[in-house]
Amino acid sequence: MQIPITDTPYWQDWHEAAPLSNEKQNDVRAVAFDSQGRLWCATGAGVFWRDGSTWRTPMMGWNAKGETLGSCHCLLAEPNGTLWIGTWQGLFFIEGESAVRSEPVGLICALAQAKDGTLYASGPTGVWIRRPSDRWKKIKGGWHQAIRAVAPMDASHVWIGTASGLYLQNTENEKPALRFGTPDQLLSSNIYCLTPLSDGTVAIGSTGGVDFYQGTKRVKSLGVAQGLPNRHARAIATDKDRRLWIATKLGVARYESKSKKFSLRHSHRWLASDDARAVAIAPDGTAWVATAGGVDAIRRKRLTLAQKADYFLDVVRKRHIRPPGLVGPAVLKKRGDLSESFIEDDDNDGEHTGMYMAVESLRYAVTKNPEARANARAAFNAMVLLQEVTGTPHFIARSVLPANTPPLHEVDRTFTPQELAERKRDNPREKPIEKRWVLSGDGKWLWKRDASSDEIDGHLYGYAMYYDLAADESEKKRVADLVDRIVGGIVDHGFVLQDIDGKSTQWGNWSPESLNGDPNWNEERFGNSTEILAHLGVAYHVTQKQEYRDAAQLLITQHGYDKNMRQLAYKTPSERTHINDELLGMVFQNLFNHLIFPQLRPYALTAIRQWHATCRRDHIPFYDFVYNQFSGQRVPLEPAVETLRDWPLDMIEWTVDNRSREDIQIERTPGTDDDRLTKILPRSEMGLVMWDQEPYKTVIGRNGEREDKPTDWLLAYWMGRYWGQLGD
Repeated sequence: MQIPITDTPYWQDWHEAAPLSNEKQNDVRAVAFDSQGRLWCATGAGVFWRDGSTWRTPMMGWNAKGETLGSCHCLLAEPNGTLWIGTWQGLFFIEGESAVRSEPVGLICALAQAKDGTLYASGPTGVWIRRPSDRWKKIKGGWHQAIRAVAPMDASHVWIGTASGLYLQNTENEKPALRFGTPDQLLSSNIYCLTPLSDGTVAIGSTGGVDFYQGTKRVKSLGVAQGLPNRHARAIATDKDRRLWIATKLGVARYESKSKKFSLRHSHRWLASDDARAVAIAPDGTAWVATAGGVDAIRRKRLTLAQKADYFLDVVRKRHIRPPGLVGPAVLKKRGDLSESFIEDDDNDGEHTGMYMAVESLRYAVTKNPEARANARAAFNAMVLLQEVTGTPHFIARSVLPANTPPLHEVDRTFTPQELAERKRDNPREKPIEKRWVLSGDGKWLWKRDASSDEIDGHLYGYAMYYDLAADESEKKRVADLVDRIVGGIVDHGFVLQDIDGKSTQWGNWSPESLNGDPNWNEERFGNSTEILAHLGVAYHVTQKQEYRDAAQLLITQHGYDKNMRQLAYKTPSERTHINDELLGMVFQNLFNHLIFPQLRPYALTAIRQWHATCRRDHIPFYDFVYNQFSGQRVPLEPAVETLRDWPLDMIEWTVDNRSREDIQIERTPGTDDDRLTKILPRSEMGLVMWDQEPYKTVIGRNGEREDKPTDWLLAYWMGRYWGQLGD
């Protein structure tokens, strides 16, 4: 008996955008909190502070003309309440609601304060010091003039970071500064930032990463070799958990000192721009990030997986179900804006809805919540319409639309002989359909032809889950009748899904003549053999009709479908897809739950073990939960559960481009696609990928044009709960 993984609270990151008014204002260079807890940002158009959700700018008390500060570069908040601003024209501070000029003048691009209150200001024309109760004085010495950062080391020494070396200057004499810049001293001599840490070290960010100095000795470095995703460490902050937040050219890298691991927050899921310049940590732990596109907050909250499931279910119910009850992605009318969306027709509406029906059936079985049962019933009714709308006893529609709604995918068209020839070159099984959308007999619906084996898998999976876990006796009769008509039609037509033209659909084929006799079906032989035996098992389970056992017996004894199952492993990389992995994940549940002959079990066990061997390293909970439930073997589930936890709350399909990450490797194995990674990145660091999509791609997403449905996550979660692999 397996012990369920406890659903303990974990930290869930989430994003809140805080843009300013225009492009110049959103060119943000620095962020800081003042003593009142107000967030300030220095931008290309002045300095601003955040009042609730509104950005405000201080009055220009120094200038009767009301001129703005213009381009600002740095901020420093003193504990006593003074906020200093480094600008292109000199140093300013905030007094009340006004910006007041101070000394020195000229470009100020770096500010710092020592523990004793001593202030430092620096720019291309020099470094200034202001001790408590004193005036600003220029430090004399020698260093490269392209100053980027300044930080005190002790009462009489200051670090000066430049584009050509790190300098340590004695502030009490005029001797030339001590220079650090060789590879044995720094990852790079091109310095971005200097950040004193609570343990007495100073973190030195450069174009090579981060070096840590204790006094004048380097004690540690964090660069690409240690997992830093981008070597340009422009700014560094620490939170109360002593995690480092490093602003880079590719977003914000966060370093956990305990695990010695980095995580990356980039793309529009997390930031307005990957060009990150600075980070300020709020008292509540929120990281506020200055970027070339505005200001973003990376927040976190304690969640359990159960709470996350409630959140995702609410998302499904709000934005991902369209009449007559079909489930699909939400198309956003404005990029990244969830306030207005619609659900368009999709090739796999039936499969998606069947999976959602399974979600609610599992949820009902675990919780006995009547709402879950009602939702499952509504999804089933939509699936019934997908069959009945065709006007046939057996066929199913891919999708349906109200008759007055124009389809958006695969609209009706004609093909030239040249187009047909070229299509046949790429796919010998190509079945061109010029009239893909058909008006229903009652004139109310348009329905889509050419349903696939994928759709049948999703239908039968949803029906079996609903029948076993949520349907009452009257509904079970409806399920049995529907399954009988669909699977019976497949058997009656020689194990193919026959379209209204009297021919098999392009993909709906489980016939021995094709799977065993046609080389064009080599790749589908093993998976489709497994599918049809599972479908026949479900049909027999709900109808108890002998004809389904007879059909299975025929496929086994005369055509070796049981032996086909034993060869399920995809030994050629180009033939393995996550689409097949997910479909088999559903099929195996039906196969084992409703095994039509006991003697099939050894073949089924071989099949599921071979299937999982190809996807074990992916740590996908949908796959791992199925494997542990039915294979007779176990894999550790902690990595799969971490996948559920790390999955972002933001389901918008932002484009996430990981090609320029320096901590990854590109796959070069013969037979694999281009632009693939050698290992899967954490879910919060890749584009949104469902269980049937390819997670190894370097670039994933749709530029924020859709919000995908979270039913894949929900299905894995409720499977784990129902099987006792996840605790409540």
